[in-house]
Amino acid sequence: MQKQNYTMKHFKILLVALFISVSSFAQSSSAEITKNAQTYYDYMTAQNFDGVLDYMYPKVFEMASRAQMKAGMEQMFSSPDMKIEFLSNDVTNVSEEKIVENITYAAVFYNSKMKMTFLSEKDKSAEDQKSFLGFMEVTMNSQFGEENVTSDPETMSLVINMDATMFAIKDPQYDGWKFLGNDDAMKQLVDSIIPESVRTALIKK
Repeated sequence: MQKQNYTMKHFKILLVALFISVSSFAQSSSAEITKNAQTYYDYMTAQNFDGVLDYMYPKVFEMASRAQMKAGMEQMFSSPDMKIEFLSNDVTNVSEEKIVENITYAAVFYNSKMKMTFLSEKDKSAEDQKSFLGFMEVTMNSQFGEENVTSDPETMSLVINMDATMFAIKDPQYDGWKFLGNDDAMKQLVDSIIPESVRTALIKK
């Protein structure tokens, strides 16, 4: 009887130890994703495109080469007509993980503040500037919500605040966590890479 009690007590201790180790792993994994995602976003804020591409899920480059992706980013951020700046990109939450065919997925939720300055309008009349900025503000309001768009007529700019998501992917083919944006522009690409079961489980509507 004493031996049986000792065995049960020992078994309970093992279960508690196992629970603690599993819980600690989940926390450390979430922390690792958060750390890597924040580095990815810091690179984006600083317009360090090589750093951004290092963290991007490499299967993206099967559809557009790394050189093409970098050239596209440089072109977008160096337009003579419009200056785009990320004022901040901050991770707000990381979902539970889901494993499919030995690949681990998680959703990363973040807040982003982006500034758009309309350089092509700066030499135009005050009336034309007001008209153009008003049009762009209405356009951005319809996409991001009026409460998330701030207009600054003096600098001919709009600041857009948005909450968005991306996928964190740990694929044995590659080193560490990689990331893939999750927005309308990327939908076809995301659908071809992320299994539907993962998308519906991690990005709950």
